[in-house]
Amino acid sequence: MELKTVLKKVTFLYTVLIIIISTIPIPQLPFPKFELFQFDKFLHLIVYLIMSVMWLILGFLEIKKIKWSYLALVFFIGLITEICQGILPIGRYFEIADIIANSLGILIGFSISSLYILKNKQL
Repeated sequence: MELKTVLKKVTFLYTVLIIIISTIPIPQLPFPKFELFQFDKFLHLIVYLIMSVMWLILGFLEIKKIKWSYLALVFFIGLITEICQGILPIGRYFEIADIIANSLGILIGFSISSLYILKNKQL
């Protein structure tokens, strides 16, 4: 199977899983609290960093340049899932800090993807 096809399927599956995980009720688990470092925000950053890298690399493999609509898609998913957490009766809540962590992860992912794209531009 071609790399682009595999990446497309894995990227789509990863994105759907993030949407599902972000919009289902979760039990209140006793997470340790850190004063300087919130593990939840770090998870948001990492999850959206990975998602943005996957979408941007997929877009590059398709058209050999940055596909801005894919970057917008990841920002939209981060925003809409957070809004859904505040609106839906799932026992979760909207947090600006989560949107900031998502956006920071996306921007870092964009930077990583841009380095990959610049390195492989001539391919």
